[in-house]
Amino acid sequence: MSIAGIEIFALVGFLFAAYAVVGNDALQTLGTFINSNKRLHWTILFGFAASILVLTFVYGWIINGGDPSYGRLSNESKYPPITVQWYHCLPPLVLLIITRVGIPVSTSFMVLTIFASIGGLGSMIEKSLFGYGLAFLTGGVVYLIVSRTLEKWFEDHPIDAVIPYGIIAAVGAAFFMSQLYVFGTIDTLETALTGVGLSVLAELVAIAFCFGHSRSMYWVVVQWVTTGYLWAVWLIQDFANIFVFLPRELTAIQGFGAMIAIMILLGFTFANQGGPVQKILKTKSNVTDIRSATIIDFLYATLLFFFKELNDLPMSTTWVFLGLIAGREYAFALSHKVLTVASAIFDTFSDLAKAFIGLVISIDLAVGLPMLGSLVDPSQPFINPLTNDLFLWFVIIANLMLAVTFYFLVRKDKPAAAVFIAVMGVGAAVFFMSVDKLEESSASSSASVEQTISTS
Repeated sequence: MSIAGIEIFALVGFLFAAYAVVGNDALQTLGTFINSNKRLHWTILFGFAASILVLTFVYGWIINGGDPSYGRLSNESKYPPITVQWYHCLPPLVLLIITRVGIPVSTSFMVLTIFASIGGLGSMIEKSLFGYGLAFLTGGVVYLIVSRTLEKWFEDHPIDAVIPYGIIAAVGAAFFMSQLYVFGTIDTLETALTGVGLSVLAELVAIAFCFGHSRSMYWVVVQWVTTGYLWAVWLIQDFANIFVFLPRELTAIQGFGAMIAIMILLGFTFANQGGPVQKILKTKSNVTDIRSATIIDFLYATLLFFFKELNDLPMSTTWVFLGLIAGREYAFALSHKVLTVASAIFDTFSDLAKAFIGLVISIDLAVGLPMLGSLVDPSQPFINPLTNDLFLWFVIIANLMLAVTFYFLVRKDKPAAAVFIAVMGVGAAVFFMSVDKLEESSASSSASVEQTISTS
């Protein structure tokens, strides 16, 4: 049975994944926006987010020839197109459950892992670990500077104390011109000048709101602009988590039907003011000042933009978010007496431990569910990834590391923290040293399977 050319299990999996993404991961980008604009009706906030969603989707669908995932699923050796079975629909459901009990699991790992080859999984973990490390360093360095200057000034001055004239235009102009002349992500001067013009327009809107309403409205406009930037680059990264269930190239009916479904689910999230997961995000960010939250959002968006341009491989945006917040916490611990280094260690290690639990769960589901499916229906084609010795050891060691993870989460003392970080450090080092061999063995195994199939 199919609807608009899409098999029923693919459609169900798509809807589960879409709800998991917009109802859970999306709150990393929209949570602060929803909280700080509670005075407005949710339909206004939804309309803003939905417009960014539509523009991002349409642009990606057009420039990529019907592929709204922005090419993140184009490498078929790592993310091969497969016939979606019933068990592919289960990881998004598991994601919804464990997110609501406080585990900041990555949607990318939970959803994409079951579709990825061994090489694809290795590349995704490698990029995500690199993302966590870079975000940690960025958050730490930036906030060591910001915490002694801007953050201190924010604490001493209310939001309407000063209007920071020109900040939107200046930051926007610097961003677009640097993309043209330094990073090369913009091809023409006309495109860069269009971006600069939009930044100036946003600046004029902010100033108009200041004179028409109150001085604090300038920062509100800054936040809306930053949220739009973050929401767009985040969607570019995470569209792959949703559209992996659908054909790689969508017709207009399929694509825009899918977009409407996502918008409905997004509207449900806004109507519920983010839902239960908002409580989880509040404990992560620990931000109440709109100016501080805007700085975090801008840094997060810029990191995601960097990884978008780095390569087309999917990655965990959750791990980037956790790395940024962890770096910020350590910076505050070193510069503020209200937060100790010990408390920062326990908080950030706890988030890292929970994220690791989510990663292992996603790997176990990716290995176990297809096995279960083959037992239920022996006629289903099934290639056991555990026949790859290197991957088998990878799965075994990852699950053994869970014991240390749970030990730390239960004890939360200095010896447990020392053991946890030592094991995680060694595990990460071994992974980086063996990831190339893991991908090579995966490629050779896939070639052997294809040769066997073609011969038979």
